This record gives sequence, C-alpha cells and structure tokens, in this order.
Amino acid sequence: MPPVIDAEELKLADTHGGGPRDLGPDDSGGGGDDEGSGDPNYVPGAGLLAMRFVLVSVSVLFITVGIAYYERSRAPENWQHIRVPHMLWLSTAIILASGWVIEAARSAFNRRDYERYVHRLEITVGGGLAFLASQVLALRELVSQGIYLQHNPHSSLFYVLTGAHGLHLLGGIAALCYLLLRASRMPERSRFQFQRQRSRTAVIALYWHFLTVLWVALFLGLLLWP
Repeated sequence: MPPVIDAEELKLADTHGGGPRDLGPDDSGGGGDDEGSGDPNYVPGAGLLAMRFVLVSVSVLFITVGIAYYERSRAPENWQHIRVPHMLWLSTAIILASGWVIEAARSAFNRRDYERYVHRLEITVGGGLAFLASQVLALRELVSQGIYLQHNPHSSLFYVLTGAHGLHLLGGIAALCYLLLRASRMPERSRFQFQRQRSRTAVIALYWHFLTVLWVALFLGLLLWP
C-alpha cells in the first residue's frame, strides 16, 4: 500500500522545488537578465562620482571668470552698466520648469512607466531648446541696442557667461537625447538595464539641475551687477 502524502507536504515541495519560479519586476534572483549577469565593467555610483568632479571643474571655470570681471569692474574706465534683456526672465522660467520635468521623468521611470518617462524627457529636451532660443533673442535685443561683445567690459561679461552656459546646456541636451536613444533599446524586463538607465538618468538630472542653479546665479549676478 503506497504511503499517504499529506496535501500540505505537496504544497511545500512545489514551493521549494527546483523548477522555475515567477519573478516580479524587482526580484533579483533566478534570471539571466539579473544585475549580476550584466557588464562586469559597470560600477554602480561611478557615473555620479565622475559627474561631481566635472561639476567642480565647471564651477571653478565660472567662478574664475566672475572674479576676473569683478576685479575689472572696480576700475571705472569704460565700464558701463547694461540693462538685462527682458527675454532672460523667460529663459529663467523655462529652465526652472525643465528642472521640474526631468524630476517627473525620473519618478515615472522608477515606477516602470516608460511611456511617461520618455515623454517627459522629450519635454525637457524641448525646454532646453526653448531656453537656447530665448537666449539668442536676448542677444539680438542687445545688438539692436548697439551693444556688442567688445562694446564695454560689462557687455563682454554678458556675452561670455551666457555663451559658456549655453554651450554646457547643449551638452546637457545631447545627453538627454542619449537617454532617449537608450530607453528605446532597453528591454523592459531586464533588471540590469533598468539599473543602468536609472543611473544614467540620475547623472544627467544632476547635471541639468546644476545648470539650472548656475543660470539662476548668473542671471541674478547680471541683473544686480553695479
């Protein structure tokens, strides 16, 4: 007579057996797409650390230029105050809004809402382009007033700082486009790719927020410069 097997024992054997299990999106075990089976050269947190070094060097660049022009402004010869173009108020509003949108994109990505993630990244790219367009219009406003790069030290300060910031923002836009490209190729159930894309997004968001804070500081400096 065969032994009687309790139903509860069958359930436990099925639970702990060697067959495949259904894994949730956050389960780190069992699959070939797990974080541990990705690129062995990938080091979590390395991108953020490298970006912090980049931001320190960029900060030093702008601080050095600001100090040089401050010292020059103390000599009154040929130093004339210029009115800040009205378009720069629009520029400031645009870049502040874009900072909020990129944070919304990060939030959507963490919820695995890839459609909204991509859509908000696209809005951030559009905001960056709108910011640059408003900067160009502001420079045209200065030109219409007869104020050029070599008009006086104050006007040259305006051109140099806004131009340097615009070039760095172009780099940020290129990085956002890279995020969009990677998002289009990312398998949705690949945990390793999810981790890498989240890391990329955090790095570029940090850079974008830095440019936002930098611009606000530049704008206030240009606005209040004596």
